[in-house]
Amino acid sequence: IPKNGEPMDKPQPEHISLADFLTWEQQQPERHEWIDGTIVHCRGGSDDHAAIISNLNAALHAAVGTRPCFVRGSDRQLVPRDKENNDLGSFYADLFVSCASEDRIGGAAHFPTVVIEVLSEHSGQEFTRKQRAYLGSAKLRDYVVIESTSRYTHRYSWKMENGVRRLVYCQQRRGPVDVPSLKVSLTFDEIYAGTSMPAILHPISSADEEESEIILD
Repeated sequence: IPKNGEPMDKPQPEHISLADFLTWEQQQPERHEWIDGTIVHCRGGSDDHAAIISNLNAALHAAVGTRPCFVRGSDRQLVPRDKENNDLGSFYADLFVSCASEDRIGGAAHFPTVVIEVLSEHSGQEFTRKQRAYLGSAKLRDYVVIESTSRYTHRYSWKMENGVRRLVYCQQRRGPVDVPSLKVSLTFDEIYAGTSMPAILHPISSADEEESEIILD
């Protein structure tokens, strides 16, 4: 019997609906994410992982400035919702920016404009599995994935061209990494400052960093 009204640490189910997970997780002493019916325990990262997040946090706060947007980290639950207001998953993104006033209240944010995830050494395929949930979020404009064991980034951006909304992808080894929705470019030196990742000295063709269109199934 729990003491002082404290919730019990219930066993982790093998498969669970998102609605049941959101209730279950409130009763856990540690944080978990829900990805396609699977529960993933949130683990800590390396010093380089922490340094990259700190660098990006400062850059995003500077980019947001006085706009009615705000930056949050992994201490805020993120439950992205699509245009029909359906919940798509439950995550603790390393960083996200929201410009939705409703995200300032309640236990979770739902409508991020920008999501940034920094991969850790033990990251498996969960980030690939998160991709569809993030990209399905109603107001998402940019999703950026940063490697923490090498200088490498991935960016997915929704763009409007001639009235058509299309998704573009760019993988980069030298930067700068553009975040179009915030009108900011992040240099690799800025992203990886204070980490053990050495700068890449060999030349890289600019063709390796061009945007390509993505067609979602």
